Amino acid sequence: MIFVYRTSAVGPSGTPLSDYEEGALIKLNEGGSPVEFYVSKHDYESSLNGAGRTLVVRKDVYDQRKWHSSKVNAWASCTMRSWLNSTYKGLLDADIQEAMGTTTYRYTPGNGNTTVSTRSDAVFLLSLTELGQSNRDANVEGSALPIASTLRIAYRNGSATTQWTRSPRTNNTYVAWRMGSDGLIYYNDCNY
Repeated sequence: MIFVYRTSAVGPSGTPLSDYEEGALIKLNEGGSPVEFYVSKHDYESSLNGAGRTLVVRKDVYDQRKWHSSKVNAWASCTMRSWLNSTYKGLLDADIQEAMGTTTYRYTPGNGNTTVSTRSDAVFLLSLTELGQSNRDANVEGSALPIASTLRIAYRNGSATTQWTRSPRTNNTYVAWRMGSDGLIYYNDCNY
């Protein structure tokens, strides 16, 4: 799960995020405990948001959950997006929530709509493209992140695991893309 800070926001050590190199780890409080996040991209989607936004990505996955409660690959109405922007966001310290605001990003609506669009959220998943991957049944949603190769394999409790992307498979209405524990791309029913 990822979110975007204003680059001028102060990181955990009192240092502005703009002073951290892409790929650096910072600790942010989540549920009152420090958790590691990668500084993944300065000026994230600047053509949509203007300059000065820094993308941070949680180092380890929070848990394993369904992309959607039903077999529908519509990102705007999916239960994962809703959970990220309510329950998960609420775990972050108030100053973090204030500094992140909302960010506009590129996404494919899904459920039969395969036109790349934009939407704004506070917290969202990476796209297949941002992880440096592509497939004929996936749209280009943004661009590969500078640390995409680092982010391809996700971990939970020290073991490699799978991670969902926000990218639906474009040739159907019930499947979304995920990265496997081996760093390769797969797809599953959204209620998997």
